Amino acid sequence: MKPEARRAKLLPPLLRVAASLLGLVLATFSCRAAHAYPQFVFKGYGDCNSCHHSPTGGGLPSRWGLESLNVSWGADSGPGWGNQDLTPDAANPYQPKVDLGLDVRLLPLLGTDGDATIGPTFIPMLAEVGGAVALGPWMFYGTITAKKQAGYLLTSREHWLKYQASSGLDVRLGRMVLPFGIRQPDHTQYVREDFEFDKYDQSYGLEVDFRGGAWSVFGNLFAGDLTGRPPERQERGAVVTVSRELGDAAALGISALASLSTARSRLAGSLFGRFGLGSSAYVLAEVAAQQFAAQDNDDTLSTLAEYLRLGWFVRPEMDLYVEAGNRSLLDADGLTKTRAGLGLNWQLLRWFEFAPQLLVEARSDLPPRMLALAQLHLVY
Repeated sequence: MKPEARRAKLLPPLLRVAASLLGLVLATFSCRAAHAYPQFVFKGYGDCNSCHHSPTGGGLPSRWGLESLNVSWGADSGPGWGNQDLTPDAANPYQPKVDLGLDVRLLPLLGTDGDATIGPTFIPMLAEVGGAVALGPWMFYGTITAKKQAGYLLTSREHWLKYQASSGLDVRLGRMVLPFGIRQPDHTQYVREDFEFDKYDQSYGLEVDFRGGAWSVFGNLFAGDLTGRPPERQERGAVVTVSRELGDAAALGISALASLSTARSRLAGSLFGRFGLGSSAYVLAEVAAQQFAAQDNDDTLSTLAEYLRLGWFVRPEMDLYVEAGNRSLLDADGLTKTRAGLGLNWQLLRWFEFAPQLLVEARSDLPPRMLALAQLHLVY
Protein backbone atom coordinates (compact mmCIF):
# COMPACT_ATOMS: atom_id res chain seq x y z
CA MET A 1 0.00 0.00 0.00
CA LYS A 2 1.33 3.43 -0.92
CA PRO A 3 2.12 5.90 1.91
CA GLU A 4 -0.61 8.30 0.72
CA ALA A 5 -3.21 5.53 0.80
CA ARG A 6 -2.11 4.40 4.24
CA ARG A 7 -2.42 7.91 5.61
CA ALA A 8 -5.87 8.30 4.05
CA LYS A 9 -6.97 5.06 5.67
CA LEU A 10 -5.62 6.03 9.08
CA LEU A 11 -6.88 9.62 9.20
CA PRO A 12 -10.70 9.20 9.35
CA PRO A 13 -10.70 6.88 12.41
CA LEU A 14 -8.24 9.17 14.17
CA LEU A 15 -10.40 12.21 13.48
CA ARG A 16 -13.54 10.47 14.73
CA VAL A 17 -11.94 9.34 17.99
CA ALA A 18 -10.23 12.72 18.52
CA ALA A 19 -13.57 14.45 18.04
CA SER A 20 -15.21 12.10 20.54
CA LEU A 21 -12.47 12.75 23.08
CA LEU A 22 -12.78 16.50 22.57
CA GLY A 23 -16.51 16.23 23.16
CA LEU A 24 -15.83 14.35 26.37
CA VAL A 25 -13.50 17.13 27.54
CA LEU A 26 -16.10 19.82 26.80
CA ALA A 27 -18.81 17.82 28.54
CA THR A 28 -16.71 17.60 31.71
CA PHE A 29 -15.35 21.16 31.58
CA SER A 30 -17.18 22.10 34.77
CA CYS A 31 -15.90 19.13 36.75
CA ARG A 32 -13.31 18.96 39.50
CA ALA A 33 -9.62 18.63 38.62
CA ALA A 34 -8.05 15.17 38.50
CA HIS A 35 -4.32 15.05 39.13
CA ALA A 36 -3.60 11.32 39.37
CA TYR A 37 -5.02 8.10 37.99
CA PRO A 38 -6.75 5.83 38.07
CA GLN A 39 -7.80 5.28 41.70
CA PHE A 40 -7.00 8.61 43.39
CA VAL A 41 -8.29 11.24 40.98
CA PHE A 42 -10.63 12.87 43.43
CA LYS A 43 -8.59 12.66 46.65
CA GLY A 44 -6.26 15.57 45.91
CA TYR A 45 -2.98 13.71 46.42
CA GLY A 46 -1.16 15.55 43.62
CA ASP A 47 0.67 13.99 40.68
CA CYS A 48 2.19 10.50 40.28
CA ASN A 49 5.39 11.62 42.00
CA SER A 50 3.43 12.22 45.21
CA CYS A 51 2.83 8.49 45.72
CA HIS A 52 5.65 6.82 43.76
CA HIS A 53 9.42 7.02 43.68
CA SER A 54 9.19 7.38 39.89
CA PRO A 55 8.15 10.86 38.69
CA THR A 56 5.97 9.24 36.02
CA GLY A 57 4.29 6.79 38.41
CA GLY A 58 4.21 3.03 38.60
CA GLY A 59 6.55 0.71 40.43
CA LEU A 60 6.87 0.59 44.19
CA PRO A 61 5.03 3.32 46.10
CA SER A 62 6.88 5.83 48.21
CA ARG A 63 6.33 5.95 51.97
CA TRP A 64 3.64 8.63 51.57
CA GLY A 65 1.99 6.65 48.78
CA LEU A 66 1.86 3.54 50.92
CA GLU A 67 0.37 5.43 53.86
CA SER A 68 -2.23 6.97 51.52
CA LEU A 69 -3.63 3.49 50.86
CA ASN A 70 -4.55 3.08 54.52
CA VAL A 71 -8.34 2.98 54.78
CA SER A 72 -8.10 4.31 58.35
CA TRP A 73 -6.52 7.49 56.92
CA GLY A 74 -3.28 8.19 58.66
CA ALA A 75 -1.97 5.21 60.63
CA ASP A 76 1.82 5.41 60.38
CA SER A 77 3.72 2.25 59.48
CA GLY A 78 6.57 3.55 61.63
CA PRO A 79 9.76 5.34 60.63
CA GLY A 80 13.10 3.59 60.76
CA TRP A 81 15.74 2.09 58.54
CA GLY A 82 14.19 0.47 55.48
CA ASN A 83 10.91 2.29 55.98
CA GLN A 84 11.72 5.97 55.50
CA ASP A 85 10.40 9.04 53.77
CA LEU A 86 13.21 9.96 51.36
CA THR A 87 12.62 13.73 51.48
CA PRO A 88 15.94 15.34 52.54
CA ASP A 89 16.03 16.83 56.02
CA ALA A 90 16.61 20.57 56.09
CA ALA A 91 19.10 20.26 58.98
CA ASN A 92 21.05 17.34 57.46
CA PRO A 93 20.19 17.03 53.72
CA TYR A 94 22.90 14.42 52.98
CA GLN A 95 21.80 11.94 55.62
CA PRO A 96 21.30 8.57 53.83
CA LYS A 97 17.72 7.27 53.74
CA VAL A 98 16.36 3.89 52.64
CA ASP A 99 12.87 2.72 51.67
CA LEU A 100 12.38 -0.97 50.84
CA GLY A 101 9.28 -2.46 49.27
CA LEU A 102 7.47 -5.56 48.04
CA ASP A 103 4.86 -6.05 45.29
CA VAL A 104 3.10 -9.41 44.78
CA ARG A 105 0.19 -9.91 42.33
CA LEU A 106 -1.70 -13.20 42.19
CA LEU A 107 -4.47 -14.00 39.69
CA PRO A 108 -7.16 -16.68 39.99
CA LEU A 109 -8.69 -17.01 36.50
CA LEU A 110 -11.68 -18.77 34.94
CA GLY A 111 -13.09 -18.30 31.47
CA THR A 112 -14.31 -19.66 28.18
CA ASP A 113 -12.93 -19.26 24.67
CA GLY A 114 -15.36 -20.66 22.12
CA ASP A 115 -15.52 -24.42 22.72
CA ALA A 116 -12.65 -24.42 25.20
CA THR A 117 -12.63 -23.65 28.91
CA ILE A 118 -9.88 -21.50 30.39
CA GLY A 119 -8.94 -22.61 33.88
CA PRO A 120 -9.72 -22.51 36.65
CA THR A 121 -6.08 -21.64 37.09
CA PHE A 122 -3.91 -19.60 39.41
CA ILE A 123 -1.30 -17.32 37.85
CA PRO A 124 1.54 -15.72 39.83
CA MET A 125 1.64 -12.49 37.81
CA LEU A 126 4.38 -10.65 39.68
CA ALA A 127 6.69 -11.06 42.66
CA GLU A 128 8.97 -8.08 43.01
CA VAL A 129 11.20 -6.69 45.76
CA GLY A 130 13.14 -3.48 45.61
CA GLY A 131 13.52 -0.06 47.04
CA ALA A 132 15.18 3.31 46.86
CA VAL A 133 18.21 4.87 48.52
CA ALA A 134 18.48 8.67 48.76
CA LEU A 135 21.43 10.90 49.53
CA GLY A 136 20.64 14.59 49.26
CA PRO A 137 19.39 15.32 45.72
CA TRP A 138 20.46 11.85 44.51
CA MET A 139 18.30 8.71 44.50
CA PHE A 140 18.89 5.17 43.27
CA TYR A 141 15.84 3.02 42.60
CA GLY A 142 15.90 -0.68 41.69
CA THR A 143 13.75 -3.81 41.68
CA ILE A 144 14.33 -7.55 41.39
CA THR A 145 11.60 -9.69 39.81
CA ALA A 146 11.11 -13.44 39.50
CA LYS A 147 10.37 -13.82 35.77
CA LYS A 148 8.98 -17.11 34.49
CA GLN A 149 11.24 -18.18 31.61
CA ALA A 150 12.15 -21.89 31.42
CA GLY A 151 11.69 -21.94 35.18
CA TYR A 152 12.15 -18.71 37.07
CA LEU A 153 14.83 -16.14 36.33
CA LEU A 154 15.72 -13.19 38.53
CA THR A 155 15.69 -9.98 36.53
CA SER A 156 15.45 -6.26 37.19
CA ARG A 157 12.59 -4.52 35.41
CA GLU A 158 13.64 -1.07 36.57
CA HIS A 159 16.83 0.45 37.94
CA TRP A 160 17.77 4.07 37.57
CA LEU A 161 19.71 6.92 39.15
CA LYS A 162 17.88 10.21 39.68
CA TYR A 163 19.21 13.68 40.35
CA GLN A 164 16.72 16.27 41.59
CA ALA A 165 17.98 19.50 40.08
CA SER A 166 15.22 21.54 41.73
CA SER A 167 11.68 21.11 43.00
CA GLY A 168 9.74 19.59 40.12
CA LEU A 169 12.77 18.99 37.88
CA ASP A 170 14.53 15.59 37.81
CA VAL A 171 17.03 13.87 35.55
CA ARG A 172 17.10 10.07 35.45
CA LEU A 173 19.46 7.56 33.83
CA GLY A 174 18.83 3.82 33.67
CA ARG A 175 16.16 1.26 32.78
CA MET A 176 12.58 2.52 33.10
CA VAL A 177 9.08 2.55 31.59
CA LEU A 178 8.94 5.11 28.80
CA PRO A 179 6.57 8.06 29.38
CA PHE A 180 3.74 7.38 26.91
CA GLY A 181 -0.02 7.80 27.31
CA ILE A 182 -1.85 6.85 30.48
CA ARG A 183 0.37 5.01 32.94
CA GLN A 184 -2.10 2.42 34.20
CA PRO A 185 -1.48 -0.78 36.15
CA ASP A 186 -3.36 -3.03 33.69
CA HIS A 187 -0.63 -3.79 31.15
CA THR A 188 -3.00 -6.02 29.13
CA GLN A 189 -5.08 -3.08 27.89
CA TYR A 190 -4.61 -2.59 24.16
CA VAL A 191 -3.19 0.91 24.59
CA ARG A 192 -0.39 -0.64 26.68
CA GLU A 193 0.21 -4.20 25.46
CA ASP A 194 -0.17 -3.59 21.71
CA PHE A 195 2.01 -0.48 21.92
CA GLU A 196 4.79 -2.50 23.57
CA PHE A 197 4.43 -1.14 27.09
CA ASP A 198 3.78 -4.53 28.61
CA LYS A 199 5.00 -5.87 31.95
CA TYR A 200 8.62 -6.35 30.82
CA ASP A 201 8.79 -3.60 28.17
CA GLN A 202 11.24 -1.19 29.77
CA SER A 203 14.11 0.62 28.06
CA TYR A 204 17.44 2.11 29.01
CA GLY A 205 17.34 5.84 28.59
CA LEU A 206 18.11 9.34 29.75
CA GLU A 207 15.00 11.16 30.93
CA VAL A 208 14.16 14.68 32.03
CA ASP A 209 10.99 15.03 34.14
CA PHE A 210 9.46 18.46 34.71
CA ARG A 211 6.36 19.11 36.80
CA GLY A 212 5.22 22.73 37.06
CA GLY A 213 2.05 24.34 38.37
CA ALA A 214 -0.12 23.45 35.38
CA TRP A 215 2.32 21.77 32.99
CA SER A 216 4.15 18.45 33.10
CA VAL A 217 6.77 17.47 30.51
CA PHE A 218 8.56 14.11 30.38
CA GLY A 219 11.20 13.53 27.69
CA ASN A 220 13.30 10.39 27.18
CA LEU A 221 16.13 9.43 24.81
CA PHE A 222 16.18 5.62 24.84
CA ALA A 223 18.33 2.78 23.51
CA GLY A 224 16.14 -0.31 23.93
CA ASP A 225 16.20 -2.90 26.70
CA LEU A 226 19.65 -4.12 25.49
CA THR A 227 19.05 -7.70 26.70
CA GLY A 228 15.53 -9.11 26.26
CA ARG A 229 14.83 -8.48 22.57
CA PRO A 230 16.78 -9.66 19.50
CA PRO A 231 19.46 -7.18 18.35
CA GLU A 232 17.50 -6.27 15.21
CA ARG A 233 14.52 -5.21 17.39
CA GLN A 234 16.47 -2.99 19.78
CA GLU A 235 14.84 0.41 19.21
CA ARG A 236 16.71 3.68 19.61
CA GLY A 237 14.67 6.84 19.68
CA ALA A 238 12.93 9.55 21.65
CA VAL A 239 9.57 10.02 23.35
CA VAL A 240 7.96 13.05 24.94
CA THR A 241 4.75 13.45 26.91
CA VAL A 242 3.22 16.84 27.68
CA SER A 243 0.15 17.33 29.86
CA ARG A 244 -1.68 20.38 31.13
CA GLU A 245 -4.24 21.00 33.84
CA LEU A 246 -7.13 23.01 32.37
CA GLY A 247 -8.02 25.17 35.35
CA ASP A 248 -9.99 23.23 37.93
CA ALA A 249 -11.85 21.24 35.31
CA ALA A 250 -9.75 18.64 33.52
CA ALA A 251 -6.34 17.59 32.29
CA LEU A 252 -5.23 16.69 28.77
CA GLY A 253 -2.01 15.14 27.56
CA ILE A 254 -0.26 14.17 24.36
CA SER A 255 2.60 11.77 23.70
CA ALA A 256 4.82 11.35 20.64
CA LEU A 257 7.38 8.60 20.03
CA ALA A 258 9.82 7.95 17.17
CA SER A 259 12.32 5.09 17.07
CA LEU A 260 14.54 3.13 14.71
CA SER A 261 16.06 -0.35 14.72
CA THR A 262 17.86 -2.40 12.09
CA ALA A 263 14.56 -4.20 11.29
CA ARG A 264 12.01 -1.37 11.37
CA SER A 265 11.09 2.20 12.19
CA ARG A 266 8.25 3.26 14.47
CA LEU A 267 6.06 6.33 14.91
CA ALA A 268 3.48 6.47 17.71
CA GLY A 269 1.27 9.04 19.37
CA SER A 270 -1.32 9.24 22.12
CA LEU A 271 -3.98 11.75 23.14
CA PHE A 272 -5.34 11.20 26.64
CA GLY A 273 -7.50 12.87 29.23
CA ARG A 274 -8.31 12.47 32.90
CA PHE A 275 -11.29 14.11 34.55
CA GLY A 276 -13.01 14.20 37.90
CA LEU A 277 -16.80 14.03 38.08
CA GLY A 278 -18.09 15.60 41.25
CA SER A 279 -16.54 14.40 44.49
CA SER A 280 -16.28 10.64 43.95
CA ALA A 281 -16.19 9.72 40.25
CA TYR A 282 -13.71 9.99 37.39
CA VAL A 283 -13.18 9.38 33.69
CA LEU A 284 -10.03 8.19 31.90
CA ALA A 285 -9.84 8.28 28.10
CA GLU A 286 -7.09 7.63 25.57
CA VAL A 287 -6.69 7.19 21.82
CA ALA A 288 -3.34 6.02 20.49
CA ALA A 289 -1.98 5.25 17.02
CA GLN A 290 1.28 3.80 15.78
CA GLN A 291 2.92 2.62 12.57
CA PHE A 292 5.78 0.19 12.06
CA ALA A 293 7.62 0.27 8.73
CA ALA A 294 10.08 -2.44 7.66
CA GLN A 295 13.57 -1.27 6.75
CA ASP A 296 14.12 -3.69 3.85
CA ASN A 297 10.73 -3.47 2.08
CA ASP A 298 7.46 -1.52 1.92
CA ASP A 299 5.64 -3.56 4.59
CA THR A 300 3.88 -1.54 7.28
CA LEU A 301 1.66 -2.26 10.27
CA SER A 302 -0.62 0.47 11.61
CA THR A 303 -2.50 0.18 14.90
CA LEU A 304 -5.28 2.33 16.34
CA ALA A 305 -6.39 1.74 19.94
CA GLU A 306 -8.89 3.46 22.24
CA TYR A 307 -9.57 3.19 25.96
CA LEU A 308 -12.35 4.57 28.18
CA ARG A 309 -12.92 4.03 31.90
CA LEU A 310 -15.62 5.41 34.20
CA GLY A 311 -15.13 4.85 37.91
CA TRP A 312 -17.02 5.62 41.10
CA PHE A 313 -15.73 5.43 44.67
CA VAL A 314 -18.59 3.75 46.49
CA ARG A 315 -16.48 4.10 49.62
CA PRO A 316 -13.08 5.80 50.05
CA GLU A 317 -11.36 2.41 49.72
CA MET A 318 -13.70 0.87 47.10
CA ASP A 319 -13.48 1.83 43.41
CA LEU A 320 -16.23 0.42 41.16
CA TYR A 321 -15.63 0.91 37.43
CA VAL A 322 -16.64 0.00 33.91
CA GLU A 323 -14.16 0.18 31.06
CA ALA A 324 -13.91 -0.56 27.36
CA GLY A 325 -11.15 -0.79 24.80
CA ASN A 326 -10.83 -1.31 21.08
CA ARG A 327 -7.90 -2.12 18.80
CA SER A 328 -7.72 -2.16 15.00
CA LEU A 329 -4.86 -3.33 12.79
CA LEU A 330 -5.43 -1.05 9.84
CA ASP A 331 -3.04 -2.82 7.44
CA ALA A 332 -4.28 -6.33 8.23
CA ASP A 333 -7.74 -6.52 6.62
CA GLY A 334 -9.40 -4.72 9.51
CA LEU A 335 -8.37 -7.24 12.20
CA THR A 336 -9.90 -5.89 15.43
CA LYS A 337 -10.36 -6.69 19.12
CA THR A 338 -12.92 -5.11 21.44
CA ARG A 339 -13.10 -5.57 25.19
CA ALA A 340 -15.58 -4.48 27.86
CA GLY A 341 -15.31 -5.06 31.57
CA LEU A 342 -16.80 -4.46 35.00
CA GLY A 343 -14.45 -4.40 37.95
CA LEU A 344 -13.79 -3.44 41.54
CA ASN A 345 -10.60 -2.24 43.24
CA TRP A 346 -11.11 -2.79 46.97
CA GLN A 347 -8.32 -1.70 49.32
CA LEU A 348 -9.19 -4.04 52.19
CA LEU A 349 -6.02 -3.19 54.13
CA ARG A 350 -3.19 -0.77 53.56
CA TRP A 351 -1.07 -3.63 52.22
CA PHE A 352 -3.78 -5.75 50.53
CA GLU A 353 -6.06 -5.04 47.56
CA PHE A 354 -8.77 -7.33 46.16
CA ALA A 355 -9.63 -6.65 42.50
CA PRO A 356 -12.32 -8.90 40.92
CA GLN A 357 -13.24 -8.28 37.29
CA LEU A 358 -15.50 -9.64 34.54
CA LEU A 359 -14.31 -9.27 30.94
CA VAL A 360 -15.88 -9.95 27.55
CA GLU A 361 -13.69 -9.76 24.46
CA ALA A 362 -14.75 -9.97 20.81
CA ARG A 363 -12.07 -10.75 18.19
CA SER A 364 -12.52 -10.75 14.44
CA ASP A 365 -12.39 -14.25 12.91
CA LEU A 366 -12.19 -15.81 16.41
CA PRO A 367 -14.78 -16.87 18.99
CA PRO A 368 -15.61 -14.41 21.77
CA ARG A 369 -13.80 -14.75 25.05
CA MET A 370 -15.25 -14.39 28.56
CA LEU A 371 -13.05 -14.17 31.66
CA ALA A 372 -13.63 -13.93 35.40
CA LEU A 373 -10.60 -12.60 37.29
CA ALA A 374 -9.92 -12.00 40.98
CA GLN A 375 -6.55 -10.30 41.36
CA LEU A 376 -4.93 -10.35 44.81
CA HIS A 377 -2.41 -7.54 45.28
CA LEU A 378 -0.04 -7.35 48.21
CA VAL A 379 2.09 -4.23 48.42
CA TYR A 380 4.49 -3.01 51.06
